[in-house]
Formats: sequence, structure tokens, C-alpha cells
Amino acid sequence: MLTYPINFKAAILRQAKKPLSLETIRFEGPLKRGQVLVKIIYSGICGKQIDEILQKGGKDKFIPHLLGHEGVGLVLDVGPGVKKVKENDKVILHWVKGKGINSSTPVYFDKNNNRINAGWVTTFNEYAAVSENRITKTNVKNYRKELALLGCAGSTGLSIAIKSSKILKKDKILVYGCGGVGQFIVQGAKLLKAAKIIVVDKNINALKLAKKNGADIIVNSKSKNYREKIKNISNKYQINKVYITVGKIDLIEHAISLAATPGQCYVIGVPYINSKLQVNAFDLMHEKNLYGSLGGGFKPDKDIPKYLKLNDKKLISLSRVISETIEFNKINLAIKKIMKNYSGKIIIKF
Repeated sequence: MLTYPINFKAAILRQAKKPLSLETIRFEGPLKRGQVLVKIIYSGICGKQIDEILQKGGKDKFIPHLLGHEGVGLVLDVGPGVKKVKENDKVILHWVKGKGINSSTPVYFDKNNNRINAGWVTTFNEYAAVSENRITKTNVKNYRKELALLGCAGSTGLSIAIKSSKILKKDKILVYGCGGVGQFIVQGAKLLKAAKIIVVDKNINALKLAKKNGADIIVNSKSKNYREKIKNISNKYQINKVYITVGKIDLIEHAISLAATPGQCYVIGVPYINSKLQVNAFDLMHEKNLYGSLGGGFKPDKDIPKYLKLNDKKLISLSRVISETIEFNKINLAIKKIMKNYSGKIIIKF
């Protein structure tokens, strides 16, 4: 039987724009209503964590705190009221709310008994007290690192392609920015047999990966006269759906300009807080529609089993988007690689 308190390693954000601090922290326990204690096996690193480290959302009042919101793990203990899972269940951890209790957030302590904050789900730590509605049980036999991607990147990209925007066979689509989410939008578009899939990115390896995932045309934004080139492609194919996974305002504006009228633009990338867009109002009047997307309409309890089935039938590939697996004690190396525009998803192994 599990006894509290428990001590474990965690990567703590103590200072913005600095490496995470690898430390031993303590969870006093017991679990509160709706909390579930999970042993983390694998974690993804999402762009949102990079944004938090860089403070894209403004001053972070919760520092010091834990990070991570996509992972896979083992349930060790459940708090009062939890019905969704039980001890020894394998679970996928996700940031989008699913069914179950939205618990209070956990509190951890460092070796000096100072408080370490955390949200409803964290995955950059060996153990995590997670809210019941941020985990979904999976019946897979073995832990598979690619399952972690269903906590965010895979679920967001597939959901916006399949659910929110409902890609059709006649659609000519542009994916502007092809990190983890963009790669899964490409896979979703390929699955739905979109007429044309075009990808723009500055990373040649990301573009090559997009080709493997189903892109028809790739454009390197570092190439000479790329804006003219992508404009000509846009005019030729009359791109009617644009998916924007970048956060820089000028790039978002450029991507929007490439959509046909009528057309649809989905903004998924995270801009700096209080950023302002300039768009052509005349285009909006002619039914160039803008949509913001937070998670792509992902419903964890319904969609995770569906996406797992697609993966197992080889209709999509979660593992193809993984470029590297890195041990937890080298998490700062992984973060540094991502900040340098690394291609594909890095998975952290505990």
C-alpha cells in the first residue's frame, strides 16, 4: 500500500528564460477529492511549455511551478470521489477537460519546505497528483511512448482536421507551420483525402516529415522569394482552408492573406499576449472567415479511443512524428533542441 509523503524528481520552472531546475520534491498527501496519483512513464514537450518558459503569456505569478500536459502513466492511488479510474490503470494525461471531477490543484514542497505550485495536470515530474478530468484510461497492453502525443499535439491536430474544420475531399488546404500539431493536421487531411495538402515551414526536416505524413507540396520559408512562391501556389489552387500553427503576428497575417475568398482560416498557434492582428476587412465581408482554436474541439473520453484505433489500423501514425526519445534527466537538452526549431516531437522517458 502506498504511504505518504512521497519524494520524487521534478523539473521546476524557477526563473523565466532559464533552464528548468531538476530537484527532489515532496507530495505530502493524502489525495484530495477528485485527485489521482500517477506515475509518469512518458511525457511529450508541447510548445505551450516553451511559451511558459519564455513567458509569452506575460508575467508568471505562479513561479516556481511544474510543467507538462501530455503524457502516459500508471495510476498508483485515487482520491475520494474518483470513479473514472482505479489503481493500476494505464492512463493518458491531457490538458483538455474530460469527464470526472475538476479537483483542486496539488501543492508540492522542495527540500527547504518551500511551496512548488502545479496545475491540474503536470508531466515533467516522476509522480503527479492529477485532476480526474485530465486523465483517460487506456486498455493498451504495454506503455507506448507515442500515446503521450494524444494528450495534446496529436489530439489537437487530428481534432481540428477531422472535427472542427471537417476537411472534405474537395478541400485544398495549407498548413502554415509544421511542428507536432501541424504534422497531425497533415495526417488528418491525408486520412480525409483532401484534394491538395500544402505545407510551409522554415525547417527542411519538418518539411520532409510532412511529406511522409501526406503533404503534396512543401515550401521552405527560408528560401528566396518564398512569399511570392506560396502566393502563386495559393492563386493556382485557390486554397480554401488554412491552418496556422505559428505564433508570430506577421506570419499569422501572411497565412490569412493566402486563403481564398470564400475560405476558412484556423489560428492554432499561440501569439504573445495582447498581440493585435491586421486583416483585410473586405475579405472578411466576402466570407474569408477566421476561427480561433483551443484544442481543436478535442473530447478526450470519446476521441482518444477513436484516434488509438486509427493508429492501430495504420490509418495515422503517432510514432512517425516522434524524432527522438530523451531521458528525463536531460530534459533541458530536449527543451534547447525544441527552441532551435527541432523537427518532430521529442518524448521524455522516466
